[in-house]
Amino acid sequence: MKKFLLLVVVLFAGTSLFAQDVQFGAKGGLNFANWIGDDADGTDMRTDIHLGVFARFAINENIAFQPEMVYSRQGMKVDMGSDVKFKSNYLNIPLLMRAKMADKFHAIFGPQVGIHLNSEADDGDVSVDADNMKGLDLALALGLEYDIADNVAIGLRYNWGLSKVVDVDEAKVQNSVFQLGVSVAF
Repeated sequence: MKKFLLLVVVLFAGTSLFAQDVQFGAKGGLNFANWIGDDADGTDMRTDIHLGVFARFAINENIAFQPEMVYSRQGMKVDMGSDVKFKSNYLNIPLLMRAKMADKFHAIFGPQVGIHLNSEADDGDVSVDADNMKGLDLALALGLEYDIADNVAIGLRYNWGLSKVVDVDEAKVQNSVFQLGVSVAF
């Protein structure tokens, strides 16, 4: 994992040396998270937050490369006699392209690597074994952003999990996260 984080830092630093127009910023908002897949029946969406930083490297006036580092609280709810909220915390690293579609509208898309930080359940009767969670979560991020001011945008994004998040042979579940957020570029 240290090698992967070093690669991301080198990517940020190396790309900034060659980019003519670079912006840095912060972002945050709400997550609407759930699990999807063959074994995700009975799970419900849970709401939490995401917070992060980004860099935006202009390739031309319509396209930019936008890597991010985002702390994301994900998981799901399940009814086990009472509502149990399963919380998983990730450090997500999306490597996005941001393409201008129309005046003030941008499409964003690209791969995302999520590093599992920890998991917990908020019901005392349910125990969560962090060893059963996979360390990496691969996803595809797709979304739209709208510039409400020169350096402020609102966005809606869907992170579609491509890899299993539970490290149990028979469990086939992936993360599914809608994000509604605000970003500010400096």
